[in-house]
Amino acid sequence: LATIAQKISEVQQPDLPTGITSYASVLALSIAHAVETALELGGSEPITEWKNHWCKKDAQKKTVLKDEGKIDKLFAVADVYDQYVAKLQADGLYDYDDMILQVIEAIEKYPELQANLQEKYQYVMVDEFQDTNLSQLRLLFDLTSDQDQPNIMAVGDDDQAIYSFQGADIGNIQRFRTQFNNPPIIVLSENYRSIPDVINSARQVITQGADRLENSNDSINKQLNPNVNPGDLSGVEIHQYASKTDELRATAQAIADLIKKGVKPEEITVLARVHDELIEILPYLHSQGIAVNYERRENVLDHTIIKLIEQLLQIILLISQSRHDQISSLMPELLANPAFGFKSIDIYKLSLKSYTNRQSWLDTMLASPTFQPIAEWLIDRSSKVNSETLEQQIDNLIGKEPVDDGFRSPIYDYFFSASKLADQPDAYLSTLESLRTIRDRVREHYTNKAPSVEDFLEFININRDLNNKIIAVRHRASLSKNLVNLMTAHGSKGLEFDHVFIIDAIDNKWNEKSGGGGQKIRYPANIPLAEAGGNYDEVIRLFFVAMTRARQSLTISYATNQADKPNLVAGFLVESDIEKQAHQSNETIEELTEDIEIEWRQSLTSPLPTKLPELLESTLENYKLSATHLGNFLDITNGGPQTFLLNNLLHFPQAKSAHASYGTAIHTTLQKVHDFYLVNGQLKPIDEILQDFEKSLEDQHLEKADFDKFLGKGIDSLKLFIDKKQASFNQNQRPEINFGGQGVVINGARLTGALDVMEIDKTNKTISVTDYKTGKPALRWKGKDDYEKIKLHKYRYQLMFYQLLCENSRDYSGYEFTGGSLQFVEPTPTDDIINLEDTFSDEDLANFKQLIGIVWQKIIDLDLPDISKYDQNYKGLLQFEQDLLDNN
Repeated sequence: LATIAQKISEVQQPDLPTGITSYASVLALSIAHAVETALELGGSEPITEWKNHWCKKDAQKKTVLKDEGKIDKLFAVADVYDQYVAKLQADGLYDYDDMILQVIEAIEKYPELQANLQEKYQYVMVDEFQDTNLSQLRLLFDLTSDQDQPNIMAVGDDDQAIYSFQGADIGNIQRFRTQFNNPPIIVLSENYRSIPDVINSARQVITQGADRLENSNDSINKQLNPNVNPGDLSGVEIHQYASKTDELRATAQAIADLIKKGVKPEEITVLARVHDELIEILPYLHSQGIAVNYERRENVLDHTIIKLIEQLLQIILLISQSRHDQISSLMPELLANPAFGFKSIDIYKLSLKSYTNRQSWLDTMLASPTFQPIAEWLIDRSSKVNSETLEQQIDNLIGKEPVDDGFRSPIYDYFFSASKLADQPDAYLSTLESLRTIRDRVREHYTNKAPSVEDFLEFININRDLNNKIIAVRHRASLSKNLVNLMTAHGSKGLEFDHVFIIDAIDNKWNEKSGGGGQKIRYPANIPLAEAGGNYDEVIRLFFVAMTRARQSLTISYATNQADKPNLVAGFLVESDIEKQAHQSNETIEELTEDIEIEWRQSLTSPLPTKLPELLESTLENYKLSATHLGNFLDITNGGPQTFLLNNLLHFPQAKSAHASYGTAIHTTLQKVHDFYLVNGQLKPIDEILQDFEKSLEDQHLEKADFDKFLGKGIDSLKLFIDKKQASFNQNQRPEINFGGQGVVINGARLTGALDVMEIDKTNKTISVTDYKTGKPALRWKGKDDYEKIKLHKYRYQLMFYQLLCENSRDYSGYEFTGGSLQFVEPTPTDDIINLEDTFSDEDLANFKQLIGIVWQKIIDLDLPDISKYDQNYKGLLQFEQDLLDNN
């Protein structure tokens, strides 16, 4: 075997990416290690173990390497991946991994780019280094290669390496040391988070791991010195319960007791291995009156509104196809939906009449005064199956917009009324998330065309047939007050709490086989990729992370019996010195009855907070105000604060209008014109500009009539615009500058925005801004009617907003803002191209800043003013703004 290992190690291998050892080398080392161990022990057991680990019998009973089968599958997947990459390139798309891989490819292909980046980034610090993957490590090495002494520092903890399922490789720590010739190691040994008992208990767990730096490097000692004193409620305990019900009830009671003793709910967290285990404790916390903060995940295919929309689309499609038997089979369930408000007795009568008269349900409905309006509405909807977009159909089916006459769907009022938002905000947001998620997923699925009704139903059926879940996620708030936190151990990384409860600490949940649904693709031994919790060491590290979230108290619990199956405590806790308490089940009949009721109510109870500010806390803590959002809040003629709430905070999904799609295509085209000029110093040929516009308009997936209309309009407008404005283009202009990361804050308000064009004169340190408009041009700043006055008022605020962005940004605060302009793309009837310029006085800007601060605080507090007393016109809008200023 030693000879074989030597021969294998001499096999010539191709160059491999950073961090990948050749398969031959890994195989040779494994054989050499087995031989060395066998010689030391004086027996062949290590050889047998090596053979069992690496080899198997094939169909011909020959001994072969197990990895051969893995390689065959990888070759097949590689072909699929090639097709995937080709498809991305053809569609002009890239995915998350490409953002790193394409940079690596460019750096290694173009030495001058590598040199420029190395010159730009002369000091590099990598945080959470244990979570880096091989491509990130390769990028890091590319940024520091060919340097004798690069300025680089990596900060990490191998005991917290828990993301192997994302490609993170703990071996990168050793590769870093090898690459940079064993740089100095600084061990941080002072702990300022946890009491001594938490630190010592966690160390008893983590030291059971085999793959640790502390085991391979004698110079490293990771024993921590505590700097936190225990309080009255401090301690570390393990609780054993007879059943899962006992465990969950006791945990909820313990949390309630802590709150009664004055502990703030936000300083308590419950941790579990996976999300589903957290769901089980929700009804028990709810029964104690405890509100929670957790990341809610729901399968939208199971949500009532999605099933209802699916039914409606099926029925109108069947009506368009005259398939009456199938229509009749679906109609009873639709009419029985409470959103329509029909009485059961009326539906029974309808069914009986249909049967007696041997009529279809639809024909019978047309003859019934009660059901005739909805029948005619469904027939009308079916007539538009092929003429309206899917988005328009859904908007009409849910009744989002009022109708002048005839039947209006009651679905919107049933699920999204103002009273529903006020009384049941949790149900409101759950429905909204489901509706938004399904519309987004359908758009993502059909990238090359506008999805139809049939496409929507096909998409739903495919996912149901494959048992795929389409998950809507409502994220937990990071700073929520008066709410107990629930999260997975992975989700708790980087956080800390006074009191931590780890539930379900049983062996079959905390082992290397329990982290996921099984690995579909397995890799050869030299490619260190694994599924979540793919080895026991990572499971230990994950539990260690969970334990070390605790500052004052840590309570670990498990049940010895669950679903009539015996359980054992997690293996790494068996020999622990942590105080263990066993609880016998002494439930009374009343307690058993209550437990059954709690479990029965589990799917019906809503443990989330019932106040809208708490539900939107995770949204508001990261919210930034844009000029568009400010305009929506102030525009009382279009709903004002309530419209802002629906569209900009709750993000109510709605079909994009043809005019908005046209505007998007024009803006995209002009951005490409500026990009081309920036690189080449000249305008793009007009034929190419018009081709760009046509492609951008195609990407909007308009109906054919709208596409033809706006294609002609856009071509005519762009030809004239480019002809008359070509002299205005220059290389100082920068298109689509995004201020989201510029740290702009005005009167406490975090501001953001994307500017169409910034003209930056670096010599004279000046900036001007141009905002493109695709609507009907205004000849002057004074509007000729109420509608135009409101529009220009909002446009003026936009330019003032852009000035504040520039003057208070990280990168441009040293520049003088010389003015803003509205550049209309569409010509006047006399073929003039209008540009309206403006500058603003210090008084104008001071008042505007004050208004921004007031609106910001209203948004953050969700204090949305009642606008019913204001006239719905320009005068009323100005009065609303003045009242905001006067009342603060």
